[in-house]
Amino acid sequence: MNKRDSQKSPRDLPWNLATVFVIALIPLTASFFLMIFLNPQSSFNPFPPPTLPALAQAPTATSTLLALPPTWTPTPSPTPDYSPTPPPTVTPTEPIIVIIGTPIENLETPEPTETNVPGGFTFMRQSDPQAISINLYDASRGCGWMGVAGRVVDEQNRPVTGIRVWLRGTLDGKRVDMTSLTGTAAQYGPSGYEFTIANQPIASRGSLSVRLLDQANLPLSERVVFDTFADCEKNLILIDFKKVR
Repeated sequence: MNKRDSQKSPRDLPWNLATVFVIALIPLTASFFLMIFLNPQSSFNPFPPPTLPALAQAPTATSTLLALPPTWTPTPSPTPDYSPTPPPTVTPTEPIIVIIGTPIENLETPEPTETNVPGGFTFMRQSDPQAISINLYDASRGCGWMGVAGRVVDEQNRPVTGIRVWLRGTLDGKRVDMTSLTGTAAQYGPSGYEFTIANQPIASRGSLSVRLLDQANLPLSERVVFDTFADCEKNLILIDFKKVR
């Protein structure tokens, strides 16, 4: 056994030396990498990082005072001579008053004439006046209303609008004088008209009448006389007209 050990010793020497060398090289290598890590720009670093460019310095801002423009002095200009302009002349005109279903005691228009047209009238009443309840057309008025209304049509029973309707007479000792236009009371039809003559049903007999007029206040129909009643079921008088020529 001793002979074999003596024979192996010379063979193991190189390996032992190599082992010692490697063990000694480890701390040296670690120190080398630590130095490069702490100082990358070291000359021992085979791959040094690129040199960073120098930071640009921004110019320092300086304030410059602005020069103000010279003060402007207004130059007076010559004042033109004033010549007064005469005011426009006011041309007096006749007042135009349109009243629908209201008294026309102050209406400054010629008084309608009662003269009958030679050869007959353009319109005639379609039937006798009918006394019915206003609730058939407007239930909100009830018994606190009384009036007269109707329609005007041509020969083909087409509605005719824009015809003046004249209501006149007396009621309960008071004068009644009103005008209206056909086409202003749509609840009775396209050519309907309406007058409010009292705020309650009042009886009268032959003291009120209606007729149609043209724009010159000439009659277009006969004067239709009608009665009124102190009855809530007869507080609306319907009078229709039809064109006959």
